[in-house]
Amino acid sequence: MNDISKEENFKRDLEELVRGFGEESQEGVKEALRKCQDDFGLVSKSHVTQIADAFNLDEKIVKTIIKFMPTVKESNVEYEIICCTGPRCAKNGSREVIKTIKNTLGIDFNETTSDGKISLRGQNCFKKCKLGPNIMINKKFYHHMNKEKAEEILSEIVSK
Repeated sequence: MNDISKEENFKRDLEELVRGFGEESQEGVKEALRKCQDDFGLVSKSHVTQIADAFNLDEKIVKTIIKFMPTVKESNVEYEIICCTGPRCAKNGSREVIKTIKNTLGIDFNETTSDGKISLRGQNCFKKCKLGPNIMINKKFYHHMNKEKAEEILSEIVSK
């Protein structure tokens, strides 16, 4: 299916979701984001606008919902790294892990490396506190992280 057909199908699906959930429905927005992710592999800025307009919501609300859906990608990067910023992981050393990741990549949270290959985000908690510090790379968890493990994982990613 070509991109134009995908977009047309997505618009129809979006209209159906609005009819089913109603305007201003955050649950409807979640379903639209999942559908968009499934259809396109990411949620582009234009899709965020389209979803916000369809549900008669501010784009900021849609972007906030995305932040609570770690499986939704906002851009087409090769590696998405999400670091737990919750207090229990922090108590177990996540600050050092996060600092190592930021310094190695040369980016901060909500940024992408200059080559467009790696994006970095923070998330308050993955609900895996006993295994922390935790990070997630492309939906795969890495537990009991420390500076050395972070450097090792990053060296594998950066060298590819």
